[in-house]
Parts: sequence; structure tokens; C-alpha cells
Amino acid sequence: MAQPPISHALILPEANFAAWLQAAQAYTSTFPRVAVVRSPAGNDLNRFRNISAVQAPGVWLNNDALTHIRRVYPLVVRVDVIRAATPPELSAILQQRVQANDRYGERLTPANVSDRFTLDWPSEARPARITRAFNDVVGGVKNEGLDIFAPPGATILAGARGTVATVIRQPTALGYGQYVQVSSTVSGQNYLVTYARLNNIRVNVGQTVEIGDEIGQSNFDTVKIVVQQPGKGLVGYILPDVVDPTMMIYWQGLRLRTNTSSSVRIRERAGTEFRILSQLSAFDRAETLEPHGRTLLKVGQPNQWIKIRSPQNVEGFAAAEFLMADETEGVRALNMTGMNLDMLHPLGKPAPERLKRLGWVRFAYSVSMGQGSTDLDRAYNFYTPFIDRYAKAGLKIILVLTHQTFGEGQGYVWPQMDSGRWRDLTSKFADFSRRIAARYAGKDLIAAYQIWNEQDTPPAVAHAAVPIPPGDYAHMLAESIKAIRAVDSKTRIITGGHVGGPGTGAAYARATLTAMPGTIRPDGIGVHSYGRGPVGNKYSPFGSIDEDVDAYSRVLPGAPIWITEWGVLDRPNDPAGDVSDYALGFISRLKNLYSGKVACCAWYAWGDGMHNGYGLVNPSDQPKQPLYDRFLRA
Repeated sequence: MAQPPISHALILPEANFAAWLQAAQAYTSTFPRVAVVRSPAGNDLNRFRNISAVQAPGVWLNNDALTHIRRVYPLVVRVDVIRAATPPELSAILQQRVQANDRYGERLTPANVSDRFTLDWPSEARPARITRAFNDVVGGVKNEGLDIFAPPGATILAGARGTVATVIRQPTALGYGQYVQVSSTVSGQNYLVTYARLNNIRVNVGQTVEIGDEIGQSNFDTVKIVVQQPGKGLVGYILPDVVDPTMMIYWQGLRLRTNTSSSVRIRERAGTEFRILSQLSAFDRAETLEPHGRTLLKVGQPNQWIKIRSPQNVEGFAAAEFLMADETEGVRALNMTGMNLDMLHPLGKPAPERLKRLGWVRFAYSVSMGQGSTDLDRAYNFYTPFIDRYAKAGLKIILVLTHQTFGEGQGYVWPQMDSGRWRDLTSKFADFSRRIAARYAGKDLIAAYQIWNEQDTPPAVAHAAVPIPPGDYAHMLAESIKAIRAVDSKTRIITGGHVGGPGTGAAYARATLTAMPGTIRPDGIGVHSYGRGPVGNKYSPFGSIDEDVDAYSRVLPGAPIWITEWGVLDRPNDPAGDVSDYALGFISRLKNLYSGKVACCAWYAWGDGMHNGYGLVNPSDQPKQPLYDRFLRA
């Protein structure tokens, strides 16, 4: 698995470098992924988020590392100044940090650490871009913030840590619709960040939010981000003391890729008349050499150029019109691959260390236990040890709430259900969903709840699934969302996996959303993409996986789709090499082209005998090679 970009650099003096390097050896061995840089001269420190700067005589302009870095390297977020005149002094300081497990000396010498205020990218909508710049004038009114792409329903995240100061759920004369304001203090400076044009706000006044926590959802085609610095900002805007947020945007792992199927030329300077240095292929991910906010203003725009660094370390300019923001080396792509498990199956609950390279695990929460049980305590006591174990291993858990959660053995005859019976079941199912979610709320154990499973299966072919008409499923989904949200405002809630493909499946999903109240939306669409993958592969008889991604992404714009099941069915004796070629082609295509649109892709299933899936292990729990190793490394 690829690692995220190095974000911490230790800058050592050029003179007597070997001695300085020796003095830092224990430190660089203790704290992972520290890049040692030999002198600031000739090095672009903008590549690093955090810098520990050894302030020895003659290294920095006016012997002032902080001022030097802030003036010359505007992208650096944290500056940690280490005042050491000699290698022995540095060794002693760093040894103290090692003993205190204090990478930046934040606790030992807090005055030596300076952070600039930054905003992580706050929208999960893709492609990511700023649609209206700060100070852009429309109708004689200057934009007091940034408008960013976020279609209705897109998840909006906290861009900075802070305390919720204001929550407005009814539109006011300000014209922001529903909005949230978060107060932050960084290096002694106060900031107030407004997230406007929201819906389904998930936070409350006084709540502490961390970077990446969900604030709410977009209610229009864009959201507005406004930053105020009380007592220090500008005047003449709708809000007082505003500041330009553009240079505050900092997106760790931001990469650029082409938005076409062909290569994009990298030129010596900005303009088509300048020499071509190299090309950026459709599978390449380039590093932007410009501030992230300015980059996101340019992507996709004609007559704009962005300075980039290619994977081959070629630096030059590419036409912004043919580029889009991506995060292939960021958290999303690294955590995309997952596995379907079954706690009731002998092979379905592997030790977490066997799954450590994956991002996700998914399994049903069966209260029924195949016996019609409604004992929630028994189910909780059975599943929680597994949930704890997988969560502690860093795996994100999708719990499937389905007819086995409530309904099985309760007198419902599935082929004879009508709307009245579905509504009767829904009230009890939603109550069970609420009570289950309440047990896990606030513990960071469950990443997502999936409501029902393969609800769009044609009744004539339904074997493992219980199909529901879309209008009845809309009611069930809405009631379940309300019930879970009453006790847990953060965990994602997604639809059951649709099996109908880009035609009938997407139409069913669209009909479901149409029948739901406009203020209630899931956080994503679940998809079961069997029979799709790399074009031409024998396990892709229905066509390309692209068609599923494109069709379902249009159903709920701005929200990722969740491929919660895919794999090879009913072919247990096929060669594992053939299956591994298919699986790797499937994953590679998603990571190369859809890292921002697909949240996960969970293989079905871990072991042979878990229904009709092709397992990574055989009935004797032995790895089926080369599929086992290749999949877990993917």
C-alpha cells in the first residue's frame, strides 16, 4: 500500500553536515517519515507541511528561521524552531523530545512552535474546485468568502478544529440560508469560519469539532466559506473583519490528474508557444507547485496554467483546463479496498492482522441469528468483541441492517408484503436501528450503516435478498435515517446495495430519493457491481465498472458511491490467478480514475462457502494464491 506524502522536514545546516546528521539520528529513527534536508538554500520547502528548522548561526536570513520561512515559503503550515548552535546542543534537545515523545517540542518549548491558520478542503463533492473567488463582484457586491462546488446533498466537513459558536437553522436576512460558525484559535490568533448554504446540520453550539468532522450537507450547488479575523480583518463586506481564505486552503495529499483520456503536455513556461518538457498521462498524478487555494481556483478553467511537478520529477506548466483535483495518494484511495465478512460463518471472522492492509470490513448485524430472535442485548454482546477488534486494527466497519436485524421470524411473509405491511415493519425496524446505533454512538467504532440489502432485486430471482418496492423502501430509508440520526449525528448512512446496474438499479435509486422527504438524504448510494470491471475480462460480462460509477454518481450528486459487494460468483473452481487478474484490474481502475467518487469496494467474500462468493481462502482456511497476496497488497 502506498504511503501518504512526507509532511515533515528537518532542516540541518550545510556546514559540518555529517555531524549535524549524526546528532539527529535518534530523533529521525524514533519519529516516522521525517525528511532530512541539507540547508534551506536551493530547496523548495513548500513541499512540506511542517518544518523543524535548526536555527544555527549563518543558516537563515538575519538568523531568524521563522521570518525567513514565512516570507519565502508560504505553503508551510507549522514552523518548529530549534535553537542549537552546535551538533551536541541539537542532540541534547532532540533527545529530550524522544524521551517525551514530543515530535515538535509542543509541550517542552511551546513558544518555539508557530502554526499558521489553515483550512482543509471542506467538501466531499468531486471534482473539487472553487467556483467563485474572494472579492469577485456580482451585482455590485464583493464576495466575502469562497464559493466551492458542492451539489445538494454533498457532505460538508470541518476545515479547521474549533468550537461551534453559532448554528442557524432558519434562513435570515444575511442570505446564507442555514449556516454554522466555528471559532478557532491558532498561535494566539482568533478566527471565525462560516459554512453557509447548508442542510441537515449535524453539529450544535458548544460542540468541539475536529478537522474532517461532518458539519452538514450542501443545500444548493455550492457552499460558501467565510473567514473572519476579529479586530484584524477587512471592512466593506456583508460580515465584518473578513479575510481572504484562498491562501489558507491546505489539502494534504492534493494531486492533479488529467480530466481527459489523453495526455496533457507539460511546458517550460505558461503558454502553448513554449517548449514541451514532458507529458502527464491519464494515469499520472502530479503535484501542484502553487498554493492549494489558487490551484483549486484554476482547475478546469480555460486560459489558465498551473505549475506542477510530474511523477518523473519534471517541473513545468500544464493547461488548467485539462486538469482536475484528485487525492490518489491521500486517505480515500488508500482506504478504498474492503472485505465482506460473516460473524456467523466458520471462515467469516478472520483475525484482524490478516486484514491489516485493507481499509474496510462489512458484515450483517443479525439480531435474528437465524432463529427469529429479537434479543438486542444478545446481539450486542456477540458482535461487539469483533467490532472492537477490527476497529482497533484500523479497519472501518460497515454494519448492514437488514431483514435479519428485524423482520425475520416475525410473521412477515416476504412474497405477500404490501405497503401496509412494509410500514408496519418499518416502524419496528427503525426502532431497532436507533437502539443499535445508540450503543455505538460516539465510540468511533462504526463507519457506516447500510440500510437493507439488494432491495431492488427482481422478486422472481430473489434468494438471499428481500426486495422492496421503491416507494416502500423510501419510507424505510427515511425513517431509519431519522432514527439513527436521533442518537448519532456523525456516522454515515447509505442505501442497501443496488444490484440492477446503471439502468434499472440507478432508476430504482432515483425513484427512492424522489419519494423521500427533500430534507432527508442518505450519505451515499450502495452498489453491488457483480459482473462489471475491466472491459474484456471474462468476469465482466455486463461491461465496464465505469458505467456503474457514472450512473449512480448522478443519482446523488456530490456524494461518493459505495461498492459494498463485488467479486466472482458461482465459480469456486476457477483458477485463482484468473480471478486475481480481474480483481487487480477492477481496483486499479477505481483508484486511477475514481478515487474521489468511490468510498470503498468490498470484495465478496473472505472465505469459500460464504454463500456463493469466490473466497480469498479455501474451505480449509488456506490462502488461494496468487489472489490472496495480490488482493491484500492492492
